[in-house]
Amino acid sequence: MGKYGKNRYKNSEGIFEKMVAKEFRIESISIIVGGFLVLIATFLHPPLVDPYNGAKAIHQFSHCNIWMEDHVLMLCGIVCWLLGLAGCKPFISSQHKASTMAAALCYISLCLWIMILTTELTILPVLGAEMKRPYDVYIAAVWKAAFSFGLLAGYFAVACSWLAIILYGCAMKKSGRRFSNWFTNGTIFFGLLGFIGIIVICFSFHLGYVILPLTSGPVFLWTMWLGYRAGFANIR
Repeated sequence: MGKYGKNRYKNSEGIFEKMVAKEFRIESISIIVGGFLVLIATFLHPPLVDPYNGAKAIHQFSHCNIWMEDHVLMLCGIVCWLLGLAGCKPFISSQHKASTMAAALCYISLCLWIMILTTELTILPVLGAEMKRPYDVYIAAVWKAAFSFGLLAGYFAVACSWLAIILYGCAMKKSGRRFSNWFTNGTIFFGLLGFIGIIVICFSFHLGYVILPLTSGPVFLWTMWLGYRAGFANIR
């Protein structure tokens, strides 16, 4: 191939990359905006990691003045973030089964999160208002049970998301195009790290304050990087 032929090949490749980026611009924006909303809501949320420590949860809830606003923000962020991740399935690989399973897991995680967050926006505030009256041990027990269900289900929802990232990495390997080895291997490694972290936490909830940032943080940031690459960067 001559010099002219090489230049023409590079130009056509660049045009293809720009077309791909433009096609997934909506999904990309959804991931990035949703991810930032999730981060903000997480920082505003009371620090709770043990689903069986209901006494601490009640104390944190009673001293939180933005419970409703925080969970509405979290719901909006989760919906945008997971819909964007699921919508990136054709960007990863439109034919490989692993990418189809990954998108399905994103939808499963989204369904779990909607159930969890609507519970925390409806049941918990109503029961919490009742607990401000003369203390009722039965109402407190129901509040603790609802809180335990929501937080533990949240761990399962996160595990589904990180498992989806692992499957996306497997689909990248099978696709054999557009993705560098470091990006593909990083996808699998960070997804696996986050998934293992959730398993460890479920056996030792008191470690959640340390394990969650160290294991789920990198894979979450990877999803933001995916959002950028899908819609705003040329694929190499």
